[in-house]
Amino acid sequence: MSRSVFGKAVKWAYMGSWGEKAFSTFFTFFLAAILGPRDFGIVSIATIYILFLQMLLEQGLVAALVQRRDLEPEHLNAAFWMNVAFSGFLVAISVLLSNWWAVHNHAPAAAHIIMVLSLCIPIEALAIVQRSILTRNMDFRSLSIRSNLSVILGGCAGVAMALTGFGMWSLVGQQIVRDVTSLILLWRLSPWRPGLEFSMRHLRDLLHVSVPIFVAVTGSFADIYGSSIILGLFFGPVAVGLYRLADRLVSTVVVAATTSIQAVSLPEFSRHQLDPVQLRRSALHCLRLSSTIAFPVLAGVAAVSPLLLALLGAKWGPATPVVRILCAGGIFSSLSFFTGPLLQALARVRFAATLEWGRTLISLSVLTAAGFYARALDTVPQIMVMATVRSALSVVLVAPLFVGLLLSITHATVRDFFHAIAPAVFSAAAGMAAVFAVQLAASSLLLNGRLMLVVELGAGVAFALATLGWLDQEARSFMFNSWNRFVVRPSNS
Repeated sequence: MSRSVFGKAVKWAYMGSWGEKAFSTFFTFFLAAILGPRDFGIVSIATIYILFLQMLLEQGLVAALVQRRDLEPEHLNAAFWMNVAFSGFLVAISVLLSNWWAVHNHAPAAAHIIMVLSLCIPIEALAIVQRSILTRNMDFRSLSIRSNLSVILGGCAGVAMALTGFGMWSLVGQQIVRDVTSLILLWRLSPWRPGLEFSMRHLRDLLHVSVPIFVAVTGSFADIYGSSIILGLFFGPVAVGLYRLADRLVSTVVVAATTSIQAVSLPEFSRHQLDPVQLRRSALHCLRLSSTIAFPVLAGVAAVSPLLLALLGAKWGPATPVVRILCAGGIFSSLSFFTGPLLQALARVRFAATLEWGRTLISLSVLTAAGFYARALDTVPQIMVMATVRSALSVVLVAPLFVGLLLSITHATVRDFFHAIAPAVFSAAAGMAAVFAVQLAASSLLLNGRLMLVVELGAGVAFALATLGWLDQEARSFMFNSWNRFVVRPSNS
């Protein structure tokens, strides 16, 4: 694949991811200002449950369909009809176990929410193959349109429900409207339609690859949501609500910075699996792109978090230190997102699954021990303990292990790695220093909270971009071309 095609795919993937995350964050903060940590916690407990069942439904089939060289129509039909049938079984399981999950998470109200959100399971079943085809074809333009429009419509529905007094059910309505809209758009944008035939042989072809991937994805899910699950089991919905808002803010940045490139990286790595030199360049390029976004933004979020959460009301103030702790861990965890696609592209999926579950079992064991330790503490120390442990695991375990493997597989050096991320490190440091300088001068500025937040963000962005442009030629060219395209040319016309 040419660099221009890869760059175009990354551009559309970023537009989809950043647009989706920007709108999602806006609506989340708007709803958080209306609702409270308990409502958010109850819905989060239900949502994690549904996400787990949807993950069981997916079974690694997206990666299997994208990675397979000789994909035939029978593969698509087999995957589609298996998902449709399996979704009915998962809906029944969801309803039957909803009360058990709600009670054990100290949130009985979550049972009814789970029953309603179970509608999202068959919706996901109808979307998996269509999404896989667009990803395989690197049609991230269609995926971008679908994700942005669905988030906007879902968010508007949630806000309308919240303003009319639906409480936590506004979060449920937001999710259902988003998923339904996403499904409709996905079928409109994708030309593929399922046939009526079903081939067990072709299904076995996919499962041979997808099952190890699914095992790895399950481990990743447990690692990502493990702290929230343990919080629910040990402490209840208020702690979950505070932690999940902080975690969602940080994960939004990490996901927006990495997932777009990660989605493109699997087909990109797959095409270069027999070309070691190009594979190494692609891996380092992915690290450089993701760190360029993640490092400065996470540093900025950590710096402005007191004012940012103050806009939501005093009830969300206890989440401020958690945001800062998770931002530190997020910087390191953002470096680990490309080892999995690399192993999948090289057909080393069983090793990827073993690696993911080894990391996850260690993380869950440490987090569970931390949960037992924090049971006697108040809510704020509880969530700070869990955030600290999770971030420490990213720093001392996840990032060194996954980055080390990526460098070993691609035969890249440590010097290559630091050369790739150095501009992002200095850009993050410059942006954070600018924000702290503004905060030190705050007493003389006499600005209210909102204006102060704007000034802090403006200073941080300006210094971060200036530093990045100074150190990174490709970023400098991109900023210069963007300036000419959107500022200079329109003004001359």
